[in-house]
Amino acid sequence: MSESPESTARSLMLNQFIPYRMVNLARRMSDDLSRIYGGDDYQVSIPEWRILARLAEDKRLNAKDLGRITQMDKSKVSRGVKQLDDRGYLIKEKDRQDNRVTYLSLSPTGLALYQELAPQALAWESRLISALDTSEYRDLMRILEKLDRQLDKLEP
Repeated sequence: MSESPESTARSLMLNQFIPYRMVNLARRMSDDLSRIYGGDDYQVSIPEWRILARLAEDKRLNAKDLGRITQMDKSKVSRGVKQLDDRGYLIKEKDRQDNRVTYLSLSPTGLALYQELAPQALAWESRLISALDTSEYRDLMRILEKLDRQLDKLEP
């Protein structure tokens, strides 16, 4: 007697489903890290933090590039940019060839905020990854990179 397709089909178990586990882990990490920059001292949202960190790394980007690099939708980037700009953390510069494009960079105040927050974020990351030995950390980074490249291949 042969088995039916239903009995041989692999069952989806959410706690063993990699997308579910990674999204939940990423959300938990992001939420926990946000206690550093989102508290009463700084009041920076997760999108604002991502924009700050990205501009500290890349120095000058437009909102479209920020959205692409940070994987945030246009409205989150727009709100984050507005909030950071309202608090004096950004410098805006219109593109000379295309007046529709505005480049963003950190103001001295924005850079100072980032320089205050970044060591705290790195210390938080160190506490998190202290659960891994050097080999496990290296493997994790290699695996994440492989999965990222595989997603590039899977996208239409």
